Amino acid sequence: MLKPILMILAALSAVAALFFGLVPLVGYRIFHVGVLLLLLYGIGVLLLLLFWDAFPDPLYPGYPRESERWWQILRRVLAALLALMLLAGAVLSAVMARAAWGNPPPEEARVTLVVLGCQVRDGRPSRMLRGRLDAALAWLEEHPGAPVVVSGGQGPDEAVSEAAAMTEYLLERGIPGESIYREDRSTGTRENLEYSARLIREEGLPEAAAVVTDGFHQLRGQIYAGRAGLSPVYGIPSQGPWGLAPGYWVREFAGIAKAVLLEGGRK
Repeated sequence: MLKPILMILAALSAVAALFFGLVPLVGYRIFHVGVLLLLLYGIGVLLLLLFWDAFPDPLYPGYPRESERWWQILRRVLAALLALMLLAGAVLSAVMARAAWGNPPPEEARVTLVVLGCQVRDGRPSRMLRGRLDAALAWLEEHPGAPVVVSGGQGPDEAVSEAAAMTEYLLERGIPGESIYREDRSTGTRENLEYSARLIREEGLPEAAAVVTDGFHQLRGQIYAGRAGLSPVYGIPSQGPWGLAPGYWVREFAGIAKAVLLEGGRK
């Protein structure tokens, strides 16, 4: 009874992985390592289930029900690897979720918001970046006058810097210019927080920081914020397009691994 249940659960996980791997690719023309990993996982599980009883031994009395010994060993190894990947992803996801939704700034805290940049299209924030800015606006409505650092440089395909586009967006929605501080040189998450921390100290702003970015991006942002010397560090998560979130969530596994394993001692 257990085996059919496990195979059904594995098939469902594979279908879900393929669905969320194809949505960014087909619906948004977006492809990255997270999409690739979802597609590879889904295809790998389905192929394993399809060929689970393949390669029968014609010399065995139970032919064709029994498989060759080498395939029996290999399929168990492959199944164990896929299960280990799923388990590791679940554990890391729990840590990421806690950083995103379990670490809000206290209502009475004096914090500096640090909004992490994202792609700018035609000089305006992209949909994902607007989500981050709207999350910051929700906090600023309840805490008027709180300082906010908008962080992001200008990419080769962007008409203006991400910080400039974010500043304009906030100004249009009534945030006073004296509350907005622009960091427009960074090219990635680590630089976002390093340069923002430097600006915070230069301007004498509170070094208690609330990182404003998508939920999947919160853990890595908070890691870099802590390394940059900001303390304590909180998270204000935004909500991006639902169809893109799983792919970016999985892609973030590689980013976190890089931050922890390859840049663990880097300031």
